[in-house]
Amino acid sequence: MHLTIATAGHIDHGKSALVQALTGTNPDRLPEERARGISIELGFAHTVVDDVTLSFVDVPGHERFVRTMLAGIGGIDVVLLVVAADESVMPQTREHFDICRLLGVRRGVIALTRCDLADETMQAIAESEVQALVEGSFLEAAPVVRVSARTGAGIDALRAALVHCAASRGARDLDLPVRLPIDRVFSARGFGTVVTGTLWSGVIDVDRELTVWPSGARVRVRGVQVHGAAAARAEAGQRTAVNLAGVSLDDVARGDVLLGEGGTLSTRRLAVTADVLPGAPPQKHGTRVHVHLGTSVVLGRLLIPGRAPGEAPRTIPSGSSASALLRLESPLPARRGDRLVLRAYSPLATIAGALVADPWPPARTSQIRPAETDDAAALVFARVRDSGTLGCARADLPARCGLTPAAAAATLDALVREGRLVDIGPMSIATDVLPEVRTALLQRIDAAQTADPLAGGVPRAALRTAGGRRWRAEVADVVLAQLTREGVISGDDRIARAAAQAPARDPVDARVFEAIDAAGLGGRSVQELEAGAGVDRKALAAVLARLSRAGDVERLGDLSIASGHLRALVHELRRLADAGEAPARIEVGWFKERYGLTRRTAIPLLEWLDRTRVTRREGEARVLIPL
Repeated sequence: MHLTIATAGHIDHGKSALVQALTGTNPDRLPEERARGISIELGFAHTVVDDVTLSFVDVPGHERFVRTMLAGIGGIDVVLLVVAADESVMPQTREHFDICRLLGVRRGVIALTRCDLADETMQAIAESEVQALVEGSFLEAAPVVRVSARTGAGIDALRAALVHCAASRGARDLDLPVRLPIDRVFSARGFGTVVTGTLWSGVIDVDRELTVWPSGARVRVRGVQVHGAAAARAEAGQRTAVNLAGVSLDDVARGDVLLGEGGTLSTRRLAVTADVLPGAPPQKHGTRVHVHLGTSVVLGRLLIPGRAPGEAPRTIPSGSSASALLRLESPLPARRGDRLVLRAYSPLATIAGALVADPWPPARTSQIRPAETDDAAALVFARVRDSGTLGCARADLPARCGLTPAAAAATLDALVREGRLVDIGPMSIATDVLPEVRTALLQRIDAAQTADPLAGGVPRAALRTAGGRRWRAEVADVVLAQLTREGVISGDDRIARAAAQAPARDPVDARVFEAIDAAGLGGRSVQELEAGAGVDRKALAAVLARLSRAGDVERLGDLSIASGHLRALVHELRRLADAGEAPARIEVGWFKERYGLTRRTAIPLLEWLDRTRVTRREGEARVLIPL
């Protein structure tokens, strides 16, 4: 069992001294920290008590270093709230405690330090004030242990209280993709680049391939250390050092994240439930804020939905919660369920927390929904449905729904089997948005046939792009296939037309088509049509183009052949093959004799069969491709 514990509390209340007393290790690494007696950077130490590894992240207590404190407190199991008995609750005690609440920390111990400097009355007053601070919070029932790092009084009791927290530690997300917010980067002689952090989810094995966000660099894990010792792997919840191959020291920094596939979405907007602190001012629509996620921090604006044109900007009152959109100035790697801390742009102060409901929501605040159910099927369907006719990338759903990739895939498959979703390439789309595309396509087909009855239909390529940015071409393919199956439209793989309306044909077009149709598989050349149909070559080119667009005629080099004869040819070849009446290898001679063709007409036909994937050429012969 292991516990990752972060200290919290006001500057000079003895956090680092307490960690040293508990572990025997001074967490202040920098000479400047030891000289000044204050923590500037994150410090780390660990100890083993009764088979429980206590791994400490010691954070700075000065208000100027709250950003550093936030970088160290993410992903912890337990907070050790430190309050000096001779000073009691101070401003950074309150802010650190608020941050822990906003981040959803659920377990903790309160250490009343420097008891050697305070008499019994001062200790009792400090204990009473800290209990008033945490009343109604996750620390309300937490033990308050009176200690002195200088004399050692209470240290054993504090260790026991921390170990006791291990019994209530929740299960970690080992099945989720790897996610390690990086809080420290350094180079070790003989090893190269090393990054450290608290592993939020997943398992990191040696030789595992991961990605560094935001650079996208692919790296390989050369080695892993857990709590200062080499290990075969690191599991979620552990303090971890990872030796990386494939990236230089200058290419990684605090705020970057080591990721497995499908863990998060890099996003510039987040649908959230914002929780404004009771002591903070009401938050207005458009307020600029610092957004902290793990070790990363970016600027963004808090947008509050529901504001009508002309109305005064909406606000979230102090001590209240509301659905909102965070529009970020730089991306963050987020997933549903992440907890954020929001700090005022200026002057810097913690004002709110936020729970991510969707890391890739609609861009308009009017479409932002409050937090929904945790039911996987309802979440997946809602995300796909909200994406409308553009569809939702299946690869995005684990992060958007807060699911493991396996759970998201299984839920998707079940919804497709139920007919509620349709898979289109790498996307999924809700079937109940397809009628919108259906109506638009039918209107386009009707309008085109009304405007030009001689056209014989609308090119499918034009219909696929008819939606512009409103829908994907693959969505039009699905709807057109459905309309064809229902007999609403007809045509071929190039042309679509309303089935109830046969394409009108100009008399000249009809005369040319009749001449081509009468020639059967032999077809007609341009010269033959020019002489036989009485049409000059320039007009004949336009006629043949119209007949080809309508799907009535295929152009095979200089020959024009009625499409109906070609379809009949394919049908008969497959029938003969099924009956064993066609040779396994179709030679040119057999084909000419069977259909009464000359070599001039047989070769273009055989090449057309190859091109349309009916046959496959092998040497000088053809072989039918099975359906």
